[in-house]
Amino acid sequence: MNEETKIEKDFLQIKSIRTSSNGFIMKLHEGDIIIALDGLLINKSYDDLSKELNEIKDKKILTLYRDGVFFNTFVYGSLGVICENINSNTIPVLDNLDPNNYFNQDDFYFQFEVFKKPGKTAILLNTFPTILASLAPPLWMLQNRLWTFFCISLVFYFFLLMISPWLFFIGWILKSWYVGNSQIDILRLFYRMHNYRLSLSFCARTEKEAQEIARQFDDKVDFYYSYLEPVILED
Repeated sequence: MNEETKIEKDFLQIKSIRTSSNGFIMKLHEGDIIIALDGLLINKSYDDLSKELNEIKDKKILTLYRDGVFFNTFVYGSLGVICENINSNTIPVLDNLDPNNYFNQDDFYFQFEVFKKPGKTAILLNTFPTILASLAPPLWMLQNRLWTFFCISLVFYFFLLMISPWLFFIGWILKSWYVGNSQIDILRLFYRMHNYRLSLSFCARTEKEAQEIARQFDDKVDFYYSYLEPVILED
């Protein structure tokens, strides 16, 4: 009876991604399966989906499936990918799929990026700006372990203070404005300078949830200030 009433679903699977497209920047992979947009199952051609994405005036959340893991990511426009239709019969986990199990319209989501370097602890970046960067750049640098930038900033502030307290005040305001507006780009630049590479980009409600999702993709990944169980090292 269940076999007779089971409803087959068609999904879009990414076959190729254009360099520098939105999909490329979002770190989508060939083979990713597009499941839903803001919790609604996508049951349309990719051309129709692209038209809808190009017309959105605010960011939406795309739910995808990759290597046994469901995850969400913000989308702002057409992905710039080539897709083909696949049937839910080819991937049993997609049968009777409810996207609301992986996305809640009422929750607030942050975009996270995972930077990895072989043999090193991975870095989890929350791309939502923090007020600390605008109020006290040196404390923000300490919080994010930007030691080089921190030392340069201290020298900068010291020389300004030696010249004039007013110049120090103006310099603090200008630097706070710059760091507050560029904090995510500064962090990305710092990680790239130290040979960390962006490996994952996805949405999550909390840092703990983001670490759990990253661990699903890579069972050997670990983070600073980790909420996860320690990685089990093989003998």
